[in-house]
Parts: sequence; structure tokens; C-alpha cells
Amino acid sequence: MSFVKDLLDAIFNMKLYDGDIEKMYRLGQWAEDTARPLLIRFKDCEKKQQIMTNVRNLKQQQIAKFQGISMSNDLPPKEREEIKQMLDQAKKDHVGDGSAAAENYWFKVVGHGQKKRVIKIRKHLSDS
Repeated sequence: MSFVKDLLDAIFNMKLYDGDIEKMYRLGQWAEDTARPLLIRFKDCEKKQQIMTNVRNLKQQQIAKFQGISMSNDLPPKEREEIKQMLDQAKKDHVGDGSAAAENYWFKVVGHGQKKRVIKIRKHLSDS
């Protein structure tokens, strides 16, 4: 728990209190030579959103204690399937409107709940 508090304080400038975490446990089986993921469930969804919005700070940090750490958003299977369908539909719509090939774009779902939408980002293509 203290490592998580130190990480959030140093990287995200967030103070974490004991009541802020609903659940925290390791995933997978223990093995001496491997690191296991840590799943953390916050009581307040806004804390999670603040962390995930600023997760880029983790890659830019220079503190040796936090090297090699990554974070990802864990979603329920139903929501993952919904996002996958939204992305597939956006790619089909893009190809159907006669635009450039879908391979030249990244499609990303942004927003939460009923406000989720797909955005299209043009990839930078090199001439080499």
C-alpha cells in the first residue's frame, strides 16, 4: 500500500488515503522470477480517471524506484465488447465513405458511459 501511495504522490501529485481503495490484490500465480500485475479498485471513479488521464507522466518520470511500471485500464467484458463493436463500426463507416484506407488512421474510443464516442487520428506516414 505504501508503494502505491508513493507512486501516486510522486508521479500524479495525488494524495491517497486508506479509504480511497476498495480492493487491491495481485493477479496470477506467484513465481520467483516474474512480476505480477496489481489490480486496484478505487471507491471513487474520479481518482481512477485522474490517474488514467495523466498516465503519460509515468513514462516521463526519472525516479529509479518506479522504472518499468506500466498502467492500463481494466474494463468489464461487456464494456470491452461494446468498445470493440464501436471501433469496428467506425472502421466500416470510414471505408464506406470513400476516404483513405483505414490503415492510415488510429481509431480510439474516448469518454465514459453514455458519452463514449470514436475519434479518428491520422497516422504520420514516413516516406522511407
